[in-house]
Amino acid sequence: MAALAVGISYLYIDEWLARAVMDFLRSKHLSSLGTRGIPDLLFPLVCIATVTMWIDYFLLKRSGRDGGKRRFVLLAATAIPLAYALKTLLQGVFGRGYTRSWLHHHGSSGFNWFHGDGGFPSGHMLVFTAFFTAVWHHFPRYRAPAALAVILLAVALIATGYHFLSDVIAGTCLGMLVTTLTGRVLEWVYTSDRAEEGE
Repeated sequence: MAALAVGISYLYIDEWLARAVMDFLRSKHLSSLGTRGIPDLLFPLVCIATVTMWIDYFLLKRSGRDGGKRRFVLLAATAIPLAYALKTLLQGVFGRGYTRSWLHHHGSSGFNWFHGDGGFPSGHMLVFTAFFTAVWHHFPRYRAPAALAVILLAVALIATGYHFLSDVIAGTCLGMLVTTLTGRVLEWVYTSDRAEEGE
C-alpha cells in the first residue's frame, strides 16, 4: 500500500501539488519566507537525542526500574539512529532533488540513481516518525498528539518547498517500519533475557 501511494503521488500529484503550493504562497506574498536559509539541523538533533536517551536508559536500568519508560527510551534510542542511517543510504541511492530546486531551476523531479544526496525519502519524516511511532507504541494516551505532530511536520515540509508529497509518504512509512521492526527485535531480546534469568 505504501509503495502504491508513493507511486501514485510521484506520477500524478507531486509536481502539481508543488506548483499549487508555490502559486498559493506567491498569491499571499509568502514565497519569500526565508526558508532557504534555514540550516539542516537533523544530524545534530539525532546525535543529541540519541546520546541523551541512551544516558537516560542506563540511568533507569541502574536504578532497577523496569517500567514502560525504560523500554520506550531503549526503543527510541535505537530506532532514531537507525532511521537516520537508512535515510542517508536511501537518499544516496535514489538521488532525487528537493522540491525547491525543481521549482526554481526547472530541473528534473525524477530520480537520479546513485548520484549523491537527495530528498527521497524525507529524512525529517523518517526520523521524527520513528520517534513518534515509539511514543504511539508505549504511551497510548499520547497517540493523538504524536499523530498530529507527524501530520504538521508533513504539511510544513511540503508548504516550505523542502519535499514532494511522495518524499513525505515514503519517509513516514519507513519511519513506522523502522521502529516497528526494531521494537520486535528488542522485545525478542528482552523476552530471551528474562527466560534465561528464570532458568
